[in-house]
Amino acid sequence: MVVWGRRIPATWEGAFTNCSQAPSALTLAGTPSEISDSLVNPALQQDWSPLILTDVRDLAALFGALTGGVRQHIQLITPSREETAFELPPDALRLICAYGGAGPEWCGSQNPKSSIVSSLTPFAVAFIKGAAEGKSGCLHRLPANIANGARPGPVLVMDTISR
Repeated sequence: MVVWGRRIPATWEGAFTNCSQAPSALTLAGTPSEISDSLVNPALQQDWSPLILTDVRDLAALFGALTGGVRQHIQLITPSREETAFELPPDALRLICAYGGAGPEWCGSQNPKSSIVSSLTPFAVAFIKGAAEGKSGCLHRLPANIANGARPGPVLVMDTISR
């Protein structure tokens, strides 16, 4: 797993942190250029913040460059308040970025109950090795509840699709 602890402009942080009530989930699949074309759809811009959609488009382009332009599956979701299970990415690589108060969690071993669980800082981007072809990957989960019962902000999950 590689983490890019990026710095974002202060105006973005305020806009993203206030996105606790996100619209319905956005799911896209295709080549990086197809994804980019889909993200400029005016209907999406009515539902999602233009800042988030621009960042998703930029991260999809970066992800496409890193993966050699393979097909991608993108989800922009707000996790439920329920505890989520740790999982392995389904293919070769996964990108996760949380736009809000809580970041995804990961653990350093295959048994989360006996391992240290760490979390990403908000707005950091994680590139997580997947479990394609039976190889071991990095266990992680989306954020659940955060302090004071607040809802986590939107989370971007991108996967490669090599099949």
